[in-house]
Amino acid sequence: MYRNQDDTTKAESHYQAALNVASQTQNLRTEANVWLALGQLYSAQSRVKEAEEAMSKAHKIHSRTGNDVGTANALNGLGWIYRTQSRYREAEEVLRKSHEIHSRIGNDVGTANALEGLGGIYRTQSRDKEAHVALTKAHEMYSRMGNDMGVANALENLGWTYGNQSKYQEAEEALREAHDIQSRIGNDLGAANALNGLVEVYRGQSKYNQAEEASRKAHEIHSRIGNDMGTADALQGLGSIYRAQNKYDQAEETLRKAHEIHSRLNNDLGTASALVGLGLVYRAQSKYNQAEEALRTAQEIHSRIGNDLGTANALQGLGSIYRTQSRNREAEEVLWTAHKIFSRIGNDLGTADALYGLGEIYRVELKVHQAEEALRKGHEIHARIGNELGTANALDRLGEIYRSQSRYKEAEEALSTAHEIHSRIGSDLGTANALDGLGSIYKAQSKYNQAEEAFKKAHRIHSRISSNIGTANALYHLGEIYRAQSKYNQAEEALGEAHEIHSRIGNPIGAADALLGLGEISHAQSNSQKAEKLLRQAHDLYVLTGHDIGTGNALATLGRVLCNGRHDEQAESLFSQALSAYNRAGSRVKQASALLYLATTYVTGRKYLQAEESLNQALTILIQLNDDRLQGPALELLALIFRDQCTYSATLAAPLQTGAAVCEGMGDHILRGVALHNLGKTFLVQRNYGQAEDSYLSALVVFSSAGDARGKASTFRSLGTLYTLQRRLDLAKERFTQA
Repeated sequence: MYRNQDDTTKAESHYQAALNVASQTQNLRTEANVWLALGQLYSAQSRVKEAEEAMSKAHKIHSRTGNDVGTANALNGLGWIYRTQSRYREAEEVLRKSHEIHSRIGNDVGTANALEGLGGIYRTQSRDKEAHVALTKAHEMYSRMGNDMGVANALENLGWTYGNQSKYQEAEEALREAHDIQSRIGNDLGAANALNGLVEVYRGQSKYNQAEEASRKAHEIHSRIGNDMGTADALQGLGSIYRAQNKYDQAEETLRKAHEIHSRLNNDLGTASALVGLGLVYRAQSKYNQAEEALRTAQEIHSRIGNDLGTANALQGLGSIYRTQSRNREAEEVLWTAHKIFSRIGNDLGTADALYGLGEIYRVELKVHQAEEALRKGHEIHARIGNELGTANALDRLGEIYRSQSRYKEAEEALSTAHEIHSRIGSDLGTANALDGLGSIYKAQSKYNQAEEAFKKAHRIHSRISSNIGTANALYHLGEIYRAQSKYNQAEEALGEAHEIHSRIGNPIGAADALLGLGEISHAQSNSQKAEKLLRQAHDLYVLTGHDIGTGNALATLGRVLCNGRHDEQAESLFSQALSAYNRAGSRVKQASALLYLATTYVTGRKYLQAEESLNQALTILIQLNDDRLQGPALELLALIFRDQCTYSATLAAPLQTGAAVCEGMGDHILRGVALHNLGKTFLVQRNYGQAEDSYLSALVVFSSAGDARGKASTFRSLGTLYTLQRRLDLAKERFTQA
């Protein structure tokens, strides 16, 4: 009675008293049944070690006394306990034994219960075909026996299974039928649980109004029947809906309430789950310290209670925070740990999601081959387990990878397939995101009409489903398209609206991106004062959130605004700061672009040595990355340096040749190497490439014999520049790598 009323303290006290009486009277069957009841009580409180101990004692006594029903029921209880700890192999083993015993003794109810448990395990492991078989058999048995509650429970599990596969129509039908049955037989708890399943189905389709309505109904039922744990679970579901709609204040409030209830009930599992939800809300608000603290605490709780699945999910959340902060090494480490856990416990869905996160890290770091490999593996897993939503999401990101490599045909094919899947399964958010990706492909190819059409469609969907962040991002891209076409009024309007939305929902990085775009427009319109103001605001937001790439972009754009002959020293400082920010972020392409800006500033100030050094470093990066886009501007700048130096270069060769000979006579190898290196540069300026190569190679021999590593590296870079100018790109890449 007390357990049904959620008064667990009194219930435990009475069970302990009953246990003492049974022990004193040596009533083994009663003792085993009390241990079984205690195990169920502890399990409900997430006291998994005590629950396992109690169930094991019940199993041992029932086995010894030959009570098959009791033995099988205890095995069933152990199966549920192992499942909550992600010990799926052990759970499957004991539930199979329970199923065998119940089948052998003809206990249909027990057989169906075991099948339902097995179906739940298979579902958690994304073994959806096996789950469907087990749950369908359980459903048939319950139906044949007229066991309405069993029928409803099997339908609920089937609904979750369909949901995992993005089969939302079948999922909704199963869960609605489960809800109707539970309501008809007066099982409020079962009705509320079915509503929780419907919440997830609606959320997966971005039907947030229906999801919120179902969640509120579930919350109302749990509150009315005094089921505090269910109330907390419903609040968590409501919080996740608010988070998906960017209603972060409401999400935080409901998740805090859920966390308080779970903590009061000493429900570790619920407490940790609420903390994961809060961590994701804080991440979306760029409150990274709070997000990290919440997820770290959740991870510790899950680890302590032995919940591997929860531990891996918390690690995955931490990985997304580190990735947002450009802490890519830490992100990669925790995501690989999560991947190992998911793989070990046989959770295919989690394994694929971890690969997706790793692919995102590699994509940002421009490790395109590793990114593509991770995302392909994730895509294969999602496709194999029939998870269409995951399949489409992986295709979205693969499309981004192909776009970054200018493989536009493959990118368009991947994103078009993703768009088709999202549309078919009713995932509005996914459909809009795929359109965003397609728009980016068209924009990269300067197909502005197609890009505008794609982003406008995405904007309409994001607006309809109340996805504020998606709406703002679509507006940002539209603004960038208009800016590229010099449609400055339309661009300013779109970017201004994007900035307003990002600011309102508390997304500082999005707000900064919009300010950066507005600053670019003001710069294009020669309004330097306004541009500088907007760019400094963007810079401050990027610094506040620890976004190094954004910080570098704002500094580099500021440098371009001020690089007008009057503020060259200030521009030089800004480009140097941008380079440092890109170094921190580990973005090599961005480093190369900052080096090009620096070289331009040095050329303006006739600092040719610094300019050449910056260009050599930039070309080293670009050749190693096989990036052709910036090599052209770098080579044009080198040609400009050569033209500027041609007025006096012809007079340099003879003195340098004499100097090299003098140094050789003196036995000063390093000075001779420097003279030969400079002689090579002079020949390079004169476009006398054969003599330049001879001088560089001679300098390399001298530096090598003198053990001068710095001289060797500098000469290798100069050879790389020479070979690049000659379009001997394989040799250039080799020399830059040696440098």
